[in-house]
Amino acid sequence: MHLEVPGCPVVVDSMENSSNAAYGAYFDRLYILQEGKIVYQGGRGPEGYRITELRDWLDQYRETLGKSNNLVINV
Repeated sequence: MHLEVPGCPVVVDSMENSSNAAYGAYFDRLYILQEGKIVYQGGRGPEGYRITELRDWLDQYRETLGKSNNLVINV
């Protein structure tokens, strides 16, 4: 992410699983957040991961960077 979209924060849980403990996450999911809002929520993992869907979203986002301040992408 840092190579493809510089300045994009990447957040992962710690080895102590503190996010899971704090938020009660039962299933692993992949999320993309913008300005504090969820703009992409993947399926329940690991069998629900759709990496190509996530990659498509990121590719579409990359293509539209700089074109609009009011970016909305639906998957």
